[in-house]
Amino acid sequence: MRSGDIITRSIDQSSARWQVLGRIGYKPQTVANIARDMGHARQSVQRVADVLVNEGLALYKDHQTDRRTKLVELTPKGAEVLGAIYEQYAEWNRHLITKLDPEQLDKIVDALESVGRILEKEVNFFSNGNWQKHK
Repeated sequence: MRSGDIITRSIDQSSARWQVLGRIGYKPQTVANIARDMGHARQSVQRVADVLVNEGLALYKDHQTDRRTKLVELTPKGAEVLGAIYEQYAEWNRHLITKLDPEQLDKIVDALESVGRILEKEVNFFSNGNWQKHK
């Protein structure tokens, strides 16, 4: 969240706004769905969505299949802001990559792949009913 706030600060946004903009940039969604997918309280997402609507970055539109709810949709201005955030994010990533040791990253990747293989093997073994036999 802190790095997201750093990335979005120069665009007068925040990590929370970026998260909601990113979700509705993918497709219009209800506040409840956004909150559920992000693991946040609906009320906190509602507050962010309301701010985005008030700033003209998003709008509420009727939900075609559920009249009780509204969809939050990105406006063209919101798409511009989201694009600017993604540009800042790419710049941040380019900066970070210069600080990382490629050999160390290769070792980390190898270790994670090894852990992944072990987990996959164990999940496959125990998913065939072997968990009860193993106890």
